[in-house]
This record gives sequence, C-alpha cells and structure tokens, in this order.
Amino acid sequence: MVSRRIFYVVLVGAAVLFQIFFRFYLSTFVLVLILVLPILSLLLSLPGLVGGRLLVLPQNPTAAQGEQAVFQITLHNPSPFPLIRPRARLVWTNQLTGETGRSRVNIGAQETVSLTVTASHCGRLVCRATGVWSCDLLGLFPLPVRQGLEGTVLVLPPRLELEQAEDLTGGQNDGVVLRPRPGGGPGEDYDLREYRPGDPLRSVHWKLSSKLDELVVRETLEPQQAAIVVTYDHFGTPEVLDRTFAQLCALSRWLLEQDRPHHIQWAAPATGVTEDRAVDSETALLACLELAFSTPAPLEGRSILDGALRLPGGPGRVRHFHVTTEGVEGGGR
Repeated sequence: MVSRRIFYVVLVGAAVLFQIFFRFYLSTFVLVLILVLPILSLLLSLPGLVGGRLLVLPQNPTAAQGEQAVFQITLHNPSPFPLIRPRARLVWTNQLTGETGRSRVNIGAQETVSLTVTASHCGRLVCRATGVWSCDLLGLFPLPVRQGLEGTVLVLPPRLELEQAEDLTGGQNDGVVLRPRPGGGPGEDYDLREYRPGDPLRSVHWKLSSKLDELVVRETLEPQQAAIVVTYDHFGTPEVLDRTFAQLCALSRWLLEQDRPHHIQWAAPATGVTEDRAVDSETALLACLELAFSTPAPLEGRSILDGALRLPGGPGRVRHFHVTTEGVEGGGR
C-alpha cells in the first residue's frame, strides 16, 4: 500500500507539472481525473464491505494432544463487488494453559486459507481475528471488514487404558440401597408406613390395617447403586494437567462403559467454588471438558479436597474417586 501511495503522489506531481507547462484543457482534465480517481475508487469499494465478514471455522471440533488443529479462514462476501487484497491478523489462545500465538494471512476472493496450530497441550484453542482489512480499487485506503464468530477446537488427551479398573467400584452390590420406587407397583421388597392422602387403595395392607385399626400402606422399594463423584485439582503445569486429564477421561469413559453415570467436580483455583457436572454420555463428558478447558489453570490453586465435597445421592451411598497424575485414588464414601 505504501508503494501505491508513493506512485500516486508522483502521478499527481506529474499532472501538476503537465498543467503548468501545458496550459490547455487536456492538462486540466488529466489533473482533475487523477485527483478524483481516489474518491471514485473508494466509493466503488464500499458496497463490498456491506455484507462482507471474516469467518474462522475449525476443520474438526476436536483434536488429539500432539496433533494439528486446523482453522479455516474464509471471507464471506455476498456482494457482487469484490474485496480488494483482504488480509487479517489472527490470534489463537489455549484458554486452559494460556499459550498464545499470532499470525497474518492474506485471503483471496472466494478462497479459504488454513491456519494450522500445533496442539501441544490439552485445552480449548480459540482462534479469532483481531483485525480484518481490505482496500479500495487503487490500494490507497485501508478499509475495515466485519469479523465473524471465533473458531474453537477442544484438544483432548490421548486415550489411556485404566489400570486395575475392576477394583474401583468395589463390587457390583457395593453401596446398593433400597429406596421407594416412584409410582409404586409390585415388588419383593417393601416398607410399611402410615397411609397418606393420595396413596392408591391397592397399596393398603388390609390385614395389618385391621389389626392396628389404622390404614397401613406397603411402599415398594427398589435397589439403587451408589452415586459416583470424580474429582481433580484444576491447577498445575501444562504437563501435569495433560496427565491428570488423561487419567480423568480414562476413568470417566470406563464408568460409562459400565453404565455408571457419575459427577465430575473441581474447585475454582482462586475462589474454591466447586464446579459440578453430571456425566451420563460421551457428549456430556465433552461438554464437561469444554467447561473445564475454558477455565484458566494457574500453577497453584485451591484443591477440591480442601473443602467439603458436594456429594449427590441423598441418603444413599456415594463413592468418591480423586484423579491425580499417577492414577485414581479413593473409592470409599
């Protein structure tokens, strides 16, 4: 753009000299034309900016640690007027570890440019444009272009095989309690209690009610397994976090394979406020990881074990597992 401006200044100077030494209508016409050209160039370039915007889209929503995360940079321009020499300044950041980088790209008309970022550590990579420009037809004026949504990629830890997985749940019947079945119904296990308004008459124990001279109801009970809570500490070096999240994902996926929904909890490093997410599927696990990866992890912080755990499950048993870089600890109530 600088070279074009210098060339234009030289061209204006030549036109002025032509006007001075050649005093006819042609020299005046040339000078006026050269002076008006930048304005016409700017006016013809403005319609292309009305609907134009830069889109940053991930090629894949997830990437494995150590692989390449690819962002597709596309200039969307519905106008028939092209954008001249568009270029963008991009910044990518790993929200978990704080790693960041910058890049400049030149985008041709109807062209998609790829930006490749090495996913060195687990986290949520966010790529956004901090500045997008085009220029007029003569290349004299920079013109700003609207920015679209930022692109995000989840960098997941490599899959691990959980060691000694069979010892974690402590047996199939560990923590099983009997609780009232919603809606009642037939069953081998039941409890007796006083009649409450709204109880169906078929649940009344008539023989015992006649002896006690008051209505007694059979309340059907059903076994329920212990709730499972998985915790980890949301601080440490990127290498420590990589190993911790690898162990966390291995445990969570193993529990899902055993049809055991669970809760993943961690404490905010600065405030100690507990975050809790229920995980009952691979989709829920990815949503939990996205939230965790969006929270910056300092080198030091508050441990989830420093405060009282929020254990779901009511009066039933709750099994607690704490994940570290070395593996899984705990398993008791």
